[in-house]
Amino acid sequence: MKLREALRLARKHLHLSQLEAAAQLHISMTTYQRWEWGKAVPQPYHRRVIEAFFGDTWRTLGISLPMLSPGEAEAAGADDQDRDRCLANGSASPESLSQDGRESESDEPQDLIKSHMTSYLWHLAHLPHPTLDEKRCQIRQAIEEFDRMNSSNKNHHISRREALCTLATLPMITLSLSLPGKTLEPKRYGDFLAHCAASLEACWELGKSSEASDVAFAFKSVSKYLPTLETIAHLSSQYRQDALDLAVRYALVKTILGRHYVGPTEAIQYARHAVALSKQTDDISLQLSAYSKLAGTYFFDKKYTLALTAAEEAEGLLQQYHRLSNAQPLHPCILGGTYSTLALMQAKNGQPSDNALGKASEIDPGNESYIFMDFKRSSLLLDTGWIYCYQGNPVKAMEILEQRVDPETFSPKIPQSELGRLETLNVMALSSLRTKDRDREKTIHFWTAGIEGAKALKSELIFNDSLTTYEYMEMIWPGELRIQELRDLIVHW
Repeated sequence: MKLREALRLARKHLHLSQLEAAAQLHISMTTYQRWEWGKAVPQPYHRRVIEAFFGDTWRTLGISLPMLSPGEAEAAGADDQDRDRCLANGSASPESLSQDGRESESDEPQDLIKSHMTSYLWHLAHLPHPTLDEKRCQIRQAIEEFDRMNSSNKNHHISRREALCTLATLPMITLSLSLPGKTLEPKRYGDFLAHCAASLEACWELGKSSEASDVAFAFKSVSKYLPTLETIAHLSSQYRQDALDLAVRYALVKTILGRHYVGPTEAIQYARHAVALSKQTDDISLQLSAYSKLAGTYFFDKKYTLALTAAEEAEGLLQQYHRLSNAQPLHPCILGGTYSTLALMQAKNGQPSDNALGKASEIDPGNESYIFMDFKRSSLLLDTGWIYCYQGNPVKAMEILEQRVDPETFSPKIPQSELGRLETLNVMALSSLRTKDRDREKTIHFWTAGIEGAKALKSELIFNDSLTTYEYMEMIWPGELRIQELRDLIVHW
């Protein structure tokens, strides 16, 4: 079997994207793609790295790889020597070397595209990719690379927002869908799906913003494309699977953003819709992610029994899947997120949650979400903080939450969205309220930061949670002038 085919089979078996596989091999995704597409041959050093990572999987799948031909081995070995010599002399960087080891000439038009975020993202959106998943991965990697390159650039957020908003509107602009009465012709279905795959990543990034207008823009964009994706899935046998997969993902993002933009009560219908769409797919990961969003939305709408029911349905679905003889390993985010959600709903409903929380804590999710299952190291801390708070251990909850957000400055200690930071502040206020000493000023300290942040971001969810906490404060300190003065902050935008 050819190496490119073996790479693809092993990666799919491990449920890795091209971006994730590249990260495991400590290379760029572009380099990995060239190997998997058969456009380049790994050098001896990288062959050894590949064997170390994929070797067990290949043996499990019964795949044996051909050795490099003498000519390939000689050329790859020469490449190694040329690259080592250039790097040792400081005459070239790895990125400036071509596949044959020689320093490549600068391509000014291409360099301009790569240096301009909007142009480069559009360039990637229009490039052909083997799958829509790989297009999304390359878009995501490009955004991350621009962020790393501009970490000290104070103006980067301006160009970044422009690039993301432009990419989010790509399907509307290129296919003229913003025109009144405009419908999508069947011959353009493939283009629409490719552009929606790219747009989805932009909407997801905008949803993490600290600007209320960005969250609103992302919500309106995903709401615009979702009906057309469902139409394609219904009408086209050729594109049904891709359209349905994208429709579920758009429905998941619409649910997440909808909790904040329109509030959890209305977002429940979005979550139910995501579950219904996911059931039309054979993708267990999409189904579990959808159930998690439904449980979470019920939870934020204070429908705690329904939240537990949805989480239990997800656990049952997971157990049923594991009983299948051909069940493949699931991504850590999916497993951990399912158990973490269940633990939170059990704790809120007064049920034992240590078993589910233990299963979630045993899983290392990394720092990347998968299919919008927001189970990362940072989010596990948030869920654990909630759980300890509901278990009657607010001191432990505060210890956990302070690993996410500085209790004095409110600045994040680990990467997280602005919505995640504000949710953390709300749980800190609630935990402070539940301690035995009930430090009033400390509680007000967290609560004030939370509600001011909710108003700035125009988050219905965070605002409503802050109102609930304020009601508790009024009950605990009735008639206190200091508490009554806070009413001036409870003004909806």
